[in-house]
Amino acid sequence: MGNACCAAEEVKTTQKDITEKSGPPKSAAEDVVPATKAAGGAKKEWTIKVEKKQGKKLGIDVDLSAGDFLVVEAITDGLVQDWNKAHPDKAVKEQDQIVAVNGTKGKSEELAGVCQKDDVLEMLVVRE
Repeated sequence: MGNACCAAEEVKTTQKDITEKSGPPKSAAEDVVPATKAAGGAKKEWTIKVEKKQGKKLGIDVDLSAGDFLVVEAITDGLVQDWNKAHPDKAVKEQDQIVAVNGTKGKSEELAGVCQKDDVLEMLVVRE
């Protein structure tokens, strides 16, 4: 009914789709670190681990503008969605922050680069 759509041409310049990678992605693994709450209980953090196989994409769109972490903008078909189905108590949702990937912390561009390059991804996710 509205006149807006979610076309690729409308993606914000600060948003980056990290689901694309040259070469075939691989599959999801099932390791997880239990979620913990920070002091005051306001912040929840946990680790997810996925393995790229079987031609699947990672399946998340992220915003790089925060500078030192990735903000999940959308969950699409792929490994993270598979993780969410298998681990509903540790599901990644929109607006969650990915603060480390395979031990790399810092610039969001570096985190996105690790997501594109590595076949096994261990991501530290924070929800406030």
